[in-house]
Amino acid sequence: MARQDTSVGYYNYPVATTTSTSANIILAPAASGVYPGFPSPAFPLSTTTYPAALILSVPPDIALSESWDGHAFEVAVAGRLTTSATSNFLLSLYNVTNAASYGATPSGSAYKAASTSGTGVTTLVTGTATAVGTGGASVNFVFRSQWVWDSISKTLAAVNAPTMYQLGASVTATATNATVASLGSTDLNFTLGITYSSATAAPALVLTEYVINKL
Repeated sequence: MARQDTSVGYYNYPVATTTSTSANIILAPAASGVYPGFPSPAFPLSTTTYPAALILSVPPDIALSESWDGHAFEVAVAGRLTTSATSNFLLSLYNVTNAASYGATPSGSAYKAASTSGTGVTTLVTGTATAVGTGGASVNFVFRSQWVWDSISKTLAAVNAPTMYQLGASVTATATNATVASLGSTDLNFTLGITYSSATAAPALVLTEYVINKL
């Protein structure tokens, strides 16, 4: 059951399998019927030519409300990962501006912030590559990162160290950038990056929870 203070999020989202061993932004579905709400005017389907990131945002009207403006919130991720071969797994969190996400036009890798770098994309947290299991295994993980933003300073700032647990063990998650300046209320957008070490592991990842919670 969703928390009562959850503002927005995804539940049981199936992430497309990849053979890439580079950092990959989790993408929106590539076909209708994969997940409710896709496609929509805000979220197109992801294609090879125009990949579209799965963006998690604080709605601007909520961000400017008295209960959110200047109050802490967290980006929380829980997932289940199954691989068919030995592989490491690394999770990263990014902030993307409105211009790089909702306001972007179809333009290759820059479309809908489907990139781990570039104008308007800031790495917030970088995880540590951790083995899923020898010969393939299934593991659960939980990631939490806490932030605060206000309409006066327009700065997104970390309020606590990020945490991650995989199969009951703590995994180091480093705050790559503890602050991001000059962000408006429409710039509080987040994406996730996934990195695998094996191209043959056929990872099956389900985000059982990918949400923003008010603290």
